[in-house]
Amino acid sequence: MQRIITNNWIKTCWIQSLALAISISFGELNCLSVSHAYPIFAQQNYENPREATGRIVCANCHLAKKPVDIEAPQSVLPDSVFEAVVKIPYDM
Repeated sequence: MQRIITNNWIKTCWIQSLALAISISFGELNCLSVSHAYPIFAQQNYENPREATGRIVCANCHLAKKPVDIEAPQSVLPDSVFEAVVKIPYDM
């Protein structure tokens, strides 16, 4: 009697383990690569989404050369809302 219960338990655990392994493998196949997370216009123009420095390449790389003005509070209380303003001059 004990042997039958043990065999049933082993079969159940084996089936559950197999189902878990299959679901994990399908989950990994369905996940998109991080390289697909950059804008579509950058995907069309660049083969590799990152520069040698690791920065994401995009069609607006000319903005990286512009001076940036950031206005943010020097200190913030916990659980409070604050405003940060980033100004990038843009020529029309």
